[in-house]
Amino acid sequence: MSKKEINTKVLSGFIELLPKQQIIFDNIKSIVETSYKKAGYVTIDTPVIEKSEVLFAKAGGDTEKQVYRFTKGDNDLSLRFDLTVPFARYVSEHYADLVFPFKRYHIAKVYRGERAQKGRYREFYQADIDVVAENELSVMYDVDVISTLAKTIESLTTLCSLGDFKMKISNRKIWDGFFEQLNISGEQKASIMNIIDKKAKITPEVFASSLAERVQNPQVEKLITELFELDFIPNVGISIPEKYHADFAFIKDNEKMRQGIRELEIVIKSLKSVSEERFTVDLSIVRGLDYYTGTVFETFLENYPEFGSVSSGGRYEHLCDNYTDKKICGVGGSIGLSRIFVPLIEDGKISGISDSLVDILILPQGENCYSMAFYVKNEISKVTNLSASVIYENKKFKKLMEYANKVGTKYAVIIGEDEVANNTVSLKNMQTGDQQTLPINDALKIIK
Repeated sequence: MSKKEINTKVLSGFIELLPKQQIIFDNIKSIVETSYKKAGYVTIDTPVIEKSEVLFAKAGGDTEKQVYRFTKGDNDLSLRFDLTVPFARYVSEHYADLVFPFKRYHIAKVYRGERAQKGRYREFYQADIDVVAENELSVMYDVDVISTLAKTIESLTTLCSLGDFKMKISNRKIWDGFFEQLNISGEQKASIMNIIDKKAKITPEVFASSLAERVQNPQVEKLITELFELDFIPNVGISIPEKYHADFAFIKDNEKMRQGIRELEIVIKSLKSVSEERFTVDLSIVRGLDYYTGTVFETFLENYPEFGSVSSGGRYEHLCDNYTDKKICGVGGSIGLSRIFVPLIEDGKISGISDSLVDILILPQGENCYSMAFYVKNEISKVTNLSASVIYENKKFKKLMEYANKVGTKYAVIIGEDEVANNTVSLKNMQTGDQQTLPINDALKIIK
């Protein structure tokens, strides 16, 4: 009876890249990490598996349905669905050992059991930054987070030729005050906020019908629709068209709405002083997760609308409340690395990053040359951080050069019996085709 072969195809929604693709992705990840460090954020790591009660303390709605949950013995466990809730647990656990304000970044995999499709994965990388502090946190940290993410995305889109992007910004306090004014709360408010969050992803007709179904009050429905038409002007705030003056007269007396407008004004004014075209106000940005309480934002690549939001986040005032009696305020954001770059890498659309598997390839011509090849490899490691590898294979020279081309090496160091006898190497530039035989130290200088 023949042995049954096991299907080795990776699970739907999970990612495996080929070596050259992985090198490109890792380089992109490194660019993000460097940008975060440059802005003063420090790295942490948290377990992939958390107690379910920790994650579900803040998860809700659609997110809770997507969590991978399982039991091990008496333990109820889940895979993390984002990096922010584990961060809240981390801050609560290590509160006494942290220095506030605490700026952290975390680049790692998260897991969501949503419908798998191109650019939507069940296992994917997020690249988070957050700032947290005790009791109060200046709204200027909202600016710090958004500007850091914008600079990072600009570096990536420039390098990878992805075109322009736009960061759309709003403030949840505006909507919280609005619904408070209309005595709408609880499940009805959450349901309405959920459809507002989907406004940009559905047709106007579907949005209108879904809103009517949830609101069931023509006057409230009218006010929500009109709120989207209000303009936001830096140094002025919300500009209400004359035809809506009567409908929105309550704004001047609603402290929560006025506070949201003030915070939005500070954020937009500060950001636009750096870049006028990158940032815009869009009140339909509310973010689906329940823990956001102030500034919220989402980012869209203008040449790739099919990706949806590629970076998002916002302000939270009570994220740690379930884990500690200390008041911890925070603001954070994330770049969806897998969502943006894996489809582009798989389709071969990123050409600005080297995919070389090895920088320097050393090719000894027979076993008598192996010892010298090993010596040269170690000398290269002393003078440069470039990767170097020796091919210990008794193959014809043509086959070795084919291998060098396939791995994309920059230089081939060829060592035959003549080179061993004369203590030289033949150094070939694989980009130009130029080859020269010279003493080892001279070759090392060129490589360095």
